[in-house]
Amino acid sequence: MTSLRVAVIGSGPAAFYAAEALLKQPGVQVDMIERLPTPYGLVRGGVAPDHQKIKTVIAIYEKIAALPGFRFYGNVEYGRHVVRSDLEGHFHAILYATGAQTDRRWGSRART
Repeated sequence: MTSLRVAVIGSGPAAFYAAEALLKQPGVQVDMIERLPTPYGLVRGGVAPDHQKIKTVIAIYEKIAALPGFRFYGNVEYGRHVVRSDLEGHFHAILYATGAQTDRRWGSRART
């Protein structure tokens, strides 16, 4: 019996390590929601996705994804396909683990 359902928005490193910690608890189910069709964020599509150390990290994420209670939903954009009120009706908690949607030019200042 599931006692806690958690939606995780995003599927990069922070999302996967949070999912792992949650799934170590008895009765927790994690549904990971990602706007891209594939998980792992910049680990998959970053600077050197074929580097051996990156492959090792992906293997860790694959083990997390294989844990009981884990489900991945790709091609689902938060704010477009699903919104907070949709999730609140189905989950006990929502964890936002999204990265930056765009880059910032080197030397540019953050707006305050």
